[in-house]
This record gives sequence, structure tokens and C-alpha cells, in this order.
Amino acid sequence: MPRYIDLTQPLSPHTARSSDHPEVTFRTLRWYSRNGLKTREITASLHSGTHMDTAALYYANGETIDQVALHRMIGPALFVDCRMGDFGAITGDHLEKHASSLTSNDMLVLCTGWHHFADDEEKYILKSPGLDKSGIDWVVSRSPKALCADCPSPEHIYMRVRYWRQLRPDIFPKDPDTEIFPRSYGHKTLLPKGILMIENLGGQIDELIGKRATMYALPAKYEGVEAAPVRAIAVLDD
Repeated sequence: MPRYIDLTQPLSPHTARSSDHPEVTFRTLRWYSRNGLKTREITASLHSGTHMDTAALYYANGETIDQVALHRMIGPALFVDCRMGDFGAITGDHLEKHASSLTSNDMLVLCTGWHHFADDEEKYILKSPGLDKSGIDWVVSRSPKALCADCPSPEHIYMRVRYWRQLRPDIFPKDPDTEIFPRSYGHKTLLPKGILMIENLGGQIDELIGKRATMYALPAKYEGVEAAPVRAIAVLDD
């Protein structure tokens, strides 16, 4: 019998998000006492919680969420062990060792274990593992349908270190070795090539580390936008 595994972080005011994005809110519009029912509205960044990015994030003429074909959101996925701790760099050598079977028909899922720290907003946002340049170049060479991760971004935080150094020099002191990371190199390299990026996975993802499963990552069909929340699940044939 197939087993269905939820890979989605719950969306709520407590959901981790980029620090310059608004908190998720659910404002009540109608009340049980007054109206006999309850309805709510949502305010949220499209990049809150488990979500998908497309090329329109950085490119004005880039692909938008509503333009993504269904077959690119569904398919075999390889769940790779990338549990490395604070600031861990996922290199091309690591992927070659642990994901050599990846094909262009697959989704690549980086299992860093970072979703366990989602309640620690500072650690979750600022200290997560991610791909360095060699890891990103390796992904480009294999051209999977999607690159996914259970952390804020599949690319290393040092890809945005100049930004964070201005805000948090206590965590990101001046270091010449970190200046070699091109800004947002992962997003700007992968998305224009049609490699979707799915961020902030969670749920029961630990059950899939080192395995293959069929993955469904279905975003809301918002028209003309660069991102949308995703309900992600995996189907595992035990």
C-alpha cells in the first residue's frame, strides 16, 4: 500500500519568513455570534512558509506561477541527506557522492533537518545550510525539474552575506573568504533555466532521507506572480 507523507510547514503567524516580509495574519471578517459562521482573510507574503519560486522573482519577463506546467510539479524525487549544522556548505562533491543517480526527470530535495529549528527564527533564517557555488553548478549540470529544501533557501546564506552583514555584523563579521559568493547566484542561475525552487519544506520529510518517492508540489494558481504557497506531499511505495 502506498504511504502519503506530508512535506508542508503549517502556515500561521508563527511561520518563519524572510525578515523583511510581513507576518502571516488571518483577520476575521464574519463571526459565529453575529453572522452564524466564521470567515477570514489572509495577509501574507507569497514567500511565507512552504512555497515555490519561479524566474519572475528576478526577471521581468520570467516565468510566472500560472505558467508552470503540471508535469513539472509532479514526479520522482530524490531526498538527499544534507544534515550539516550551522552554515553547512553543500558542495558539488557532496551531491556527487549522495545524489549521483539524479536525472533531469527528478526533483532534488535537500534534507538539512533545518525545519526542526523553524521556531527559532534567528537560527532558522540566518544560520541554515545551503548550496555553495560548486553545489549550484552541480545542480545546473544535472538540470532537475526542481530544487527543493527544508530550509529558507537551497542556496547558502553567504550568497546574501553583504545584505545581512549590514544588519547583523555580530553574526556576519567581515570575512574576505565569504566575499567570493556571488549574490543570489543560486536563484539567478537556476530559475531562468526552468529549474523550479521550492523552499521551507518540513512535515515528515525526515522519513524520506536517502530515499526516492513520487512528489507532488502544487502551488496555488495565482496569475502573473513570482511565487505561491505550495502543498507538498510525497507518495512512498513501502
